[in-house]
Amino acid sequence: MEIFKMRPAYRWGEMTPWGGDRLAGWLGKDTPGDRVGESLEVSDLKGLESVILNGAYEGQPLSKALEDDYAGVTGTDKHPFPLLLKLLDAKDILSVQVHPGDEYALKTDGKLGKTEAWMIISADEGSRIAYGLKPLDKPLDEVVAEGRIEECLNWVYPKAGDVYYIPHGCVHALGGGVMVYEIQQSSDATYRFWDWGRVGKDGKPRELHTQKALDVSRTDISLGKMEGATVLREGGSVTYFISDENFCLARLNVCGKMPINNKYMCFVTPLEPCVMGWDGGEIEIGAFETALVPAACEHPYIKGNLAALMSTLPDNESLKAELNYRAGLVAGLEG
Repeated sequence: MEIFKMRPAYRWGEMTPWGGDRLAGWLGKDTPGDRVGESLEVSDLKGLESVILNGAYEGQPLSKALEDDYAGVTGTDKHPFPLLLKLLDAKDILSVQVHPGDEYALKTDGKLGKTEAWMIISADEGSRIAYGLKPLDKPLDEVVAEGRIEECLNWVYPKAGDVYYIPHGCVHALGGGVMVYEIQQSSDATYRFWDWGRVGKDGKPRELHTQKALDVSRTDISLGKMEGATVLREGGSVTYFISDENFCLARLNVCGKMPINNKYMCFVTPLEPCVMGWDGGEIEIGAFETALVPAACEHPYIKGNLAALMSTLPDNESLKAELNYRAGLVAGLEG
C-alpha cells in the first residue's frame, strides 16, 4: 500500500467565527472563503472528509480506502476511525471550553470523548492561550454561577514550537493570533462555558453547555508545556512529546533519509517541502501538507533536511522500552 497525500476539508465562515486568513496566506491552503478556522488534514468525519490525491484512490475520500482495507490503513480494528488531524488559525479567541472523556461522552452524547494536543505553529507577540484553571477560592460551579470563569483561567504565552497536552477535563481556550497543529480523538464532543458574548448572523449567541462542562471539568489539572524526549534514529532523531492511550505526537528531525516506523498509520506533516517514499514509489509533499502512511505501507521513509510533525496511534510498551528512564518526559506514557 502506498503513502497517501491528503487534501483537507475545511471548517469556515459561520462554523468558525474566530477564524482568519492565514491558512491560505501563510500555509498556502486552497481555502473556500473567509474566516477559515480549521484545515482538517486527515478526517473521516461525515461531511468533512479529507481526500486522497494520488495512487489507486486518487480523488476518493479517505472512507473509501478504509472501506476496502481498514486494518491495512490503520493497523488496528478500532472503530470508529480514531484520530483527527487539524491545522487551526485563530484570528480571534475561541470559546472557553472543555471536552469529556469517553465514558461520559458515550453515555450522554453517544460519541467518543476528546483528548487533544497542540503544537504551536506561530504566535503573534502578546498572544495567549487559556490552559487549565488557577487555584479556585470556591467550587467551580459557584465560580461559574457568579460569572467569574474568565478571571479563573490560567493564561500562558506560547511560542512557535511549544507543545501543550489537553487531556479531557482540562478547561482551555485558544487565543487570537495563534496557529496550531492539533491532533485529537476523532470527536466533536465540546462543551462551552463561555463564548465572549459573540452572536451569529441571527443575532443569537452560540449555545453554551454549562452543566455538562461542569460535570466533566477537572480542577486538579496543572500542566506546563511538554519538553519531550529525543532519541537518535537512522537519518536524524525523533522527539516524543505525548503518548497516551489515544495518540502519540512526535517531531521528526530529518537529516538525510529516515525510515518511518509504521506499526500503525502515521500522519506526517513536514514544515518544509520533502520527498516521502516506500517500496515502489516516491511522492513530493509540500510544507504543511499532510501524508497518511498506512500501516500496510512497506518500508516508508522521509528524506531531506527538515523537521516534520508526526502523529500516530500509540505503541506505548515499545516506546517505554526505547526511552527507558526518560519515559517520564513524555506526557501520558507512564499513566
